[in-house]
Amino acid sequence: MRNKNSFFDKTKLLPKLIIVIPSLLVLVVGIFMSTFYIDKLEQHFEQARKNSINEYIINKKKESEIWVNQLRSLIQYKSSSIDESIKHELKVRVELAYESAKYIYDKYKNTHSKEDIKNRIKDALLKMSFNDKKNYIFISSFDGNSILSGSRESQNKNILDYTDADGRSVVLEEITKVRKYKEGFIKSKHYKGGGIKTIYVKDLGFYDWYIGSSIFDIQQLEFIKNDSLEIIRSSPIQQDDFMIIYEDKKPIYFSPKIRELFSKESLDDIQGRLSMESNWYEESISGHLYYDRYIPDFNWHIVYAFNISKMSESELKKQQQIQSLVNKELEFIRNISIIIVVLVLILSVLLSRAINHMFLSYQQNVKSRQQQLEFLNASLEQRVARELHNLRQKDKMLIQKAKMADMGDMISMIAHQWRQPLNQLSYVLMNIDSAYEYKELDKKYMDEKIKEANNLLEFMSVTIDDFRDYFKPDQKKEMVNIGNVVKRGLELMKKPLENSEVEIVHIDRCDNDVDIYVNEFVQVILNLVKNSKDALFQNKVKNPKIEIITQCDKDVTFVEVRDNGGGIDPKIIDKIFEPYFTTKDAQHGTGLGLYMSKMIVEEHLGGKIVVENIDGGVSFKIIL
Repeated sequence: MRNKNSFFDKTKLLPKLIIVIPSLLVLVVGIFMSTFYIDKLEQHFEQARKNSINEYIINKKKESEIWVNQLRSLIQYKSSSIDESIKHELKVRVELAYESAKYIYDKYKNTHSKEDIKNRIKDALLKMSFNDKKNYIFISSFDGNSILSGSRESQNKNILDYTDADGRSVVLEEITKVRKYKEGFIKSKHYKGGGIKTIYVKDLGFYDWYIGSSIFDIQQLEFIKNDSLEIIRSSPIQQDDFMIIYEDKKPIYFSPKIRELFSKESLDDIQGRLSMESNWYEESISGHLYYDRYIPDFNWHIVYAFNISKMSESELKKQQQIQSLVNKELEFIRNISIIIVVLVLILSVLLSRAINHMFLSYQQNVKSRQQQLEFLNASLEQRVARELHNLRQKDKMLIQKAKMADMGDMISMIAHQWRQPLNQLSYVLMNIDSAYEYKELDKKYMDEKIKEANNLLEFMSVTIDDFRDYFKPDQKKEMVNIGNVVKRGLELMKKPLENSEVEIVHIDRCDNDVDIYVNEFVQVILNLVKNSKDALFQNKVKNPKIEIITQCDKDVTFVEVRDNGGGIDPKIIDKIFEPYFTTKDAQHGTGLGLYMSKMIVEEHLGGKIVVENIDGGVSFKIIL
């Protein structure tokens, strides 16, 4: 009887066990999985936080080194061109003086006395001064007499026996150079222990006179230093970064508000650690890490630092956002666990009643899961769209940043474009002044000179507008003729190509308009032309030539840039569009130009860019 009762007790207990045991198993498994998942999630979160901080510091170091190396490249470029710029400046000066003297001679040779013409020439050239009146135009005769001199002591005296600090008869060398070659350059040491100066002389062609001018190398070096310093002052750096420049280990430039941020002891500590070797100083000074790079061309030390504390604040905000996402994920897990437990309990009860009830419950469960899946899919589509939008914004910022990285080259281009018009404008003003002084200024002459000056100013205005438009980020596409866009890019590169003696040929066979981002496409053309120019220069190609062909069909537009620079090594031709891949050294290339060009053409313009070696060179084809 007891056994029977025991059997019935177990039978009554069985339905309860069917409900309780699965529920307990679900709870235990749910708690275990939740605990395990939360632990792994926290470990991943902590590791991600550390990696994020390390990645921030590494990226900031790379950005800082790139910035300093760009300044170093600019300084090396300017320093290497000192002798060339001195000769160019002297030639422009003397040519201007020569044109003025010849104009006066041709104008009065049949109406005025020789003495009167000589005085007019001397008066006109006496007014020409350069570099804050440190340099002048001089006139000497072939018998060694000083007709006009910046030094009043030697004027109207015979200086044939003058020798420089090395004992060279400089005046005799000038006369010999002019008689033999009509013009030429001479190097001379002005006084013992002094600097070298460059002299340019030119035969005047009448009165047995020759004219000339000179510049001390140290003058040009100081001018280039000041010019470089002005470029640095006007170049933007990130808000929480700072920069100091030392010359002979003495500070010559501080970033704004730096003295408010750092104590005198901190600045003295930085100055005391200056070294000829490039170094990162990990010891934090007022929450900053800084990088020291020595530039031997100017005897400068450039110190660049970034703020770690600002990084920590931004990182804390990012971590809070991640923590918020983690909390939402945990809430989701708890809700799912509760739902599963409830479903299991319901299924256990229904299982004890009828199979058909179990089927209905299964249908309900499937429907619930489907709704959850649709919700997750909709949320996933929104996230993908948002991330794609963010990536496109980053692409635009990267394109604009690449433009700003070329700021030094663009400023040099503007300087080349403006130098000749400024000299001509000076010549116009000098002619007006001379005509007024000799009472020969009438309305007709004045109108002619005003028109000539306005033409020069209009040319300079158009030049600066072209460069300004290049730096504007594109907001929307425009329907434009592709040949005109190519011509616009070539106008920006006109002077560097002329200086490198590269022949540029543009063959335009396209009359159709195409819908593109104009400034981004101009950047692609500039990248490809600069790449070809660098290859031609690096390979020392005779008769260097770049050819651009634009042609179009009904639906397709082709732009081809080809050169005779020797082509690309087949072993690396498949890698040239990869980011940071370059065959140049760190001073002349970052490896981003072709990568940016490919990204613009294929992702922004919906086109394709391909490269292939051709006979004697390489061809880049853009298909839109």
